[in-house]
Amino acid sequence: MQNTGSIALEISESNLLVSGLFMSSFIAEIEGKTTDIWLPLEVLTITVNDPLIDFDSDVGLRNLVANDAQLSSPTSLSVGECAYVLDGNSIDVFTLTGTFSFTITDATHMVAPSDVKVFGEYLYVLDETSHIDRFDTDGNWVDVFVSDATNAPSPVSFAIDSDYIYMIDNFDHIDRFNISTGVFVDQLIANGGTMTDPIDITVGAYIFVLDNSSGSNHIDRYGLNGSEGAQIIGSDMLSSTTDISASAGALDERSLFIANNSDEILVVYENGTMRGTIDEGLSDSVWGVDATGKIFVSDSVNGLVIERLGTSVKVVVENGISDIIML
Repeated sequence: MQNTGSIALEISESNLLVSGLFMSSFIAEIEGKTTDIWLPLEVLTITVNDPLIDFDSDVGLRNLVANDAQLSSPTSLSVGECAYVLDGNSIDVFTLTGTFSFTITDATHMVAPSDVKVFGEYLYVLDETSHIDRFDTDGNWVDVFVSDATNAPSPVSFAIDSDYIYMIDNFDHIDRFNISTGVFVDQLIANGGTMTDPIDITVGAYIFVLDNSSGSNHIDRYGLNGSEGAQIIGSDMLSSTTDISASAGALDERSLFIANNSDEILVVYENGTMRGTIDEGLSDSVWGVDATGKIFVSDSVNGLVIERLGTSVKVVVENGISDIIML
């Protein structure tokens, strides 16, 4: 925003209101430099980083999709412009506010789906523990996109970013496939971590792998090129872990969300430091989590549980025109 007055203003003496909420902290910058003095005609950029990790204690304020109405056995889920929840051999699709939209079924191309990811204009489905099919976001089958019996003979989970599909298949490495062609690129060999029996993977600013070595869960973190591997969470914090989701890599403050102990979402910073636990109102049948702008949880008793996730917001106002950018 521009100071159109004739006197300098002291920023620390002001309150910031975003979407009806006063922000407890924010960063004020002019031309990339933090400042507390706002001179006439200068343009001020405000960045808010006030993440929330807890569900509201009042369960009635949440969006609950009745399990007996649409979902019978929800597991993996992925969120883009809609929320896609794997439910048996079909995928139920909901709006971001929890309203049921439609169900995707395809007995030919979705025989035994086990993982689902939405990215860009496609929905990617791991099927029959052998290949990844692409569907458009309306549920129409497009093609078999990744099928490589040599490099990924029995894939169990995958993650996607703008460059690669990252696939794990019960071995001590990660297979990468080109996001544009589906063609095998290379293997990322565990370097410094303890990956021996991986069961889930998520990608944000880092690669995070949930491993079940010798029957004990732990989580390793790797650079996007597979380097600098290290175990960040041990079995003392994890039990019956089924799903992990990393917050967007562009956030200033990033977290890892873990469906843990069948009844909670464990939240840690990306270095493994404990941040909090979400369990209020969840059942003992929690399976999946996605932390894309909001927290989405698949729960076999409560169905699809949605809660707003606080995130970084940049507010830029110049010449009377405001632009709120979700980072």
